[in-house]
Amino acid sequence: MQQRVYPQQWQNQHIYPSLDSCVLEADMSLARASLAELSGFIEGLAGVQGNQPARQDFLREVRLRARRIREIGWNIAVLAACTGSQDARDPLAKQLASRARALNADLFKTLAPIEDLMLGLPEAEFEQLMQDPLLGEEEYRLRHERRLQDQRLPVEAEQLVIGLGTDGLHAWGNLYNDLVGKIRLVIDGREMGLAEASNLLSSPDGALRKEAFDAISAGWEGEQETVAAILNALNGWRLELSRQRGKVRTLDALDLSCHQSHIERATLDTLMQETWQARHLGQRALGLMARRLGIEELGPEDLFAPPPASSHRSIPFEEAIEIIALAFTGFDPEMGEFARMMAERGWIDAAPTPNRRTGAYCTKFADPVEPRVFITYAGTMDNVITLAHELGHAWHNWLIRDLPMSQRSYPMTLAETASIFAETLVRSALFEQAQSAEERQAIAWAEADGAATFLVNIPARFDFEQALVAEREQGYVSSARLKALTDEAWGRWYEESLGRYHPMFWAAKAHFSIAGFGFYNYPYLFGYLFSLGVYQQLISRQAAGEQDVAQAYRALLRDTGRMSAEELVVKHLGQDIREAAFWQGSLALVAAAVDRFEQTLS
Repeated sequence: MQQRVYPQQWQNQHIYPSLDSCVLEADMSLARASLAELSGFIEGLAGVQGNQPARQDFLREVRLRARRIREIGWNIAVLAACTGSQDARDPLAKQLASRARALNADLFKTLAPIEDLMLGLPEAEFEQLMQDPLLGEEEYRLRHERRLQDQRLPVEAEQLVIGLGTDGLHAWGNLYNDLVGKIRLVIDGREMGLAEASNLLSSPDGALRKEAFDAISAGWEGEQETVAAILNALNGWRLELSRQRGKVRTLDALDLSCHQSHIERATLDTLMQETWQARHLGQRALGLMARRLGIEELGPEDLFAPPPASSHRSIPFEEAIEIIALAFTGFDPEMGEFARMMAERGWIDAAPTPNRRTGAYCTKFADPVEPRVFITYAGTMDNVITLAHELGHAWHNWLIRDLPMSQRSYPMTLAETASIFAETLVRSALFEQAQSAEERQAIAWAEADGAATFLVNIPARFDFEQALVAEREQGYVSSARLKALTDEAWGRWYEESLGRYHPMFWAAKAHFSIAGFGFYNYPYLFGYLFSLGVYQQLISRQAAGEQDVAQAYRALLRDTGRMSAEELVVKHLGQDIREAAFWQGSLALVAAAVDRFEQTLS
C-alpha cells in the first residue's frame, strides 16, 4: 500500500507567519495595551467589596479581559519554545520567549489581588460566586489552591515572587536548554548535537552505543559546574520560597510536589512502597536483556539497546504513523484518524536539525487549540513507541479542546496516563500482529525495557532528587557530590543488575533542570502503573462486548483537569489509589509482561 509523504517540520504559519511577523507584533501590542487597561480596572476592586452583585459583575469582567491576554501570551510562548526546540541557538526565539514570559508574568502579577480575594473568601461567599457559569469554570482550580491558603504571602510579595521568577528561577532552566544546543560531539567520525547522539544509544551496534554514551557523558562533564549551579539555584529558590511561605504551616518539598501533582501524600507513599517491593521485576528484565544480548552484564550505555536480530530495518516516518494509527483504531477509530491528522497537518516536528534540543514532548497552542509533538525521529522501534507516547498526550489535549482554559490544564500524574496508555495500545497491537518469533521478542523486549525504566530508573531519579533537596537545605551541593548521590540512588535501585552506573545522569537528564517543576519523575511511574490498570479494565470490558469503552476512556481524560487523581479513580474506576491493592494489580501485569519476555527467549 502506497503511503503518502508527511511533512516532518511544524506547519505553524497560520498561528503566526514568523517570529518577527507584524501580526505577532500587533498581538503583542494589543496584549500589552489590554493588560494596562486591566491593571487600571482592577484598581477599582475595593469599590465593589461588600456589594455582592457588583463584585460578581466585576470579577466576570476581569476574567473576560484576562482571557485574551492569556491566549496571546500562551501562543507566543509556545511558538518561541517550538522554534527554540528546533534550534536551541536561535536568537529570535530566545528573545521572543523572554518577551512572552514577561507578558505572562505581568498578567499574573496584575491578577494577584483577584487571586488573593478568591482564595481567601469565606466558604459561603465562595460557594455563591461559583454558581456563576463563567466564574465557576475555575471552581476546581480555586478549590485546590484554597487548600494552601495558609502558604500565601501578602499580595505585594506574591507579585514580587512572580516578577523575580522570570529572570531568576526560569532563567536557570533556560540556561540548561542553551547548554543542550551548545554541546557538540564527535561520534563515529561525525560531528553532531546531543539530540542526534542520543538516538545512537538505540543502535544495535554495542561499540557505537558505548562510543555515543562516552561522548555524551564527556560533553556533560565539560559543563558539570554550570549544571551544578543550575540545580543548586533551582532547588535553593524553591527551598527559600517554601520557608517564606511556611510561617503558619511547614510543608516539605514532597508535600508541595503532591499538591502540584494533584495527589495525596498517602498515594505517593503507597506508590513508592509498592514499587520498592517490586523493583526485582525491573532488575530481572535487565538480566534477561543482558542474556539475550550475550553479555554478562549491562552497562548504562545498553539501557536503550534494541534486541539483537538478523536485521534492524529503519522504519520510515510514514510507516510509523500508520503503525500507531492502526493500533489506536483498534481501540477507538477516531483516535486512529487523529494520529494521521496530526501528521497530515504538519503538527509533528520529527526531522533532525542542527542544535536541536534532546528528548520528545507534546505542547499545545491556546487559540486555536491545537497540539504539537516534538521528536527527533531516526527510524528505530524506540522512536515509534516514543512517537505513540507523545501522540497519546496530543489526543488527550484534542479531547479537551472545547473546555475552558483552566480545565485544559492537568497535572503531570494524569498527563502521563494518556501517553503510556497509547504506548500500551501500540505494543499490544504489534505483539498480536507479529509474524515471527523474532518480531514477538522485539515487542516483549520493549515491554521488559519499560518495566526496567519505570520500576528502577524512575525511582532512582526520585531517590536522587530527594537526596539533592535534603543536602541543598544544608548548603551548596558540589558536582562531585551530585555524582556520588547519583551512584548511591542507582545502587539502591539497580543493585547488581548493572555492571556500572551513570554518574553524570544528573546533568544529562533534562528533567532535573526544569524550572517549573520539582520531582519531575514519579509522575511517570504513576502514569505507567495507573495506565496499565486503566488499560486492563477497559480492554477487558471491550472484549466482553461493551460498546461504550472508548467513550469511557474519553470521559476519564476530560475530567483530568477538574478533579484530583483520587477523585478521578473513584469516579471512573471505583477504586482507591491510596491503597496498595490498586498498584499491586498493575504490578501483576508488569510481572506477566516480564514472564512473557522470558518465554520468548526459550
